[in-house]
Amino acid sequence: MPSLDAIAVFSQVARSQSFTEAAHALNVPLSTVSRKVSELEANLNTRLIDRSKRQIRLTEAGATYFDLCRKGLDTLEYANRVMLDRHSDTAGTVTITVPPNLMEVLFLKAIETFQLRYPKARLRVLVSERMLDFVDDCVDLSFRVAPPKQPDLVVRTLLRYRHRLVAAPSYASVHNLPRKLSELSRHKRIGFGFNSGRNVTWSFSRAATTEDTKFEPDLAINDYAAIRAAVVAGQGVGELPEPLCKNDLRDGKLVEVLPEWRFPKIQLFAVHSGNTSLTKLARLFLDLAAEEMR
Repeated sequence: MPSLDAIAVFSQVARSQSFTEAAHALNVPLSTVSRKVSELEANLNTRLIDRSKRQIRLTEAGATYFDLCRKGLDTLEYANRVMLDRHSDTAGTVTITVPPNLMEVLFLKAIETFQLRYPKARLRVLVSERMLDFVDDCVDLSFRVAPPKQPDLVVRTLLRYRHRLVAAPSYASVHNLPRKLSELSRHKRIGFGFNSGRNVTWSFSRAATTEDTKFEPDLAINDYAAIRAAVVAGQGVGELPEPLCKNDLRDGKLVEVLPEWRFPKIQLFAVHSGNTSLTKLARLFLDLAAEEMR
């Protein structure tokens, strides 16, 4: 059976795309790297790296093997880190990003609990729609409503919810609420407007039927908290994220409009660059936030 040492050396070569860079990263002689990879290929009776060109590349078998080995090595490194963290202090700074409008309803309680539980920890919260970069923006953990496009990032689904079409009882008492989608055009519509586009599209589904309603809002705001305030004040019909309006619906401050028609499901993701690079504080906050949302 191939040694873990040889597998680790091969994985570093695959990451670096260079024997020389791998030797530097592992702080071992170049000859050792080359020998370990050759021994691994001999053990597996499989060619893993194509050395015929100036720049090395993985063979098809090598790419498959690297993908499988990387997961195992990451798990081992993560296990080592967890054990080391047991003896480390919970001091330091963790930087997270959260989407606008969800900060108060979803994260404020978790932040408060985190600070009470770990008084030596400092928390840096960046509220942003933009997909901040983990390296350039020094971010440890990112909460997003859109999954990342980079395949190497770790994604964990924390929450699933929908938007609701709502109105205030004061608005409903003056205007007959619509019974059909086609009747929405008769009402004052408050929409989430952004960038330079003036039109907003509401996508609804009922059973197997899907319908899109495209319109220019009577009031366009690029902030759901402000939309909520306008709807509660009786200024019109608007769509709000479920976490932002569920208490208002429960308390009777808002009523749902056309409840048989539903907006698409939305997911909230926690994203980070890998378990091995996730700090102890970031992992503690992630677990706490997940527990709060559950």
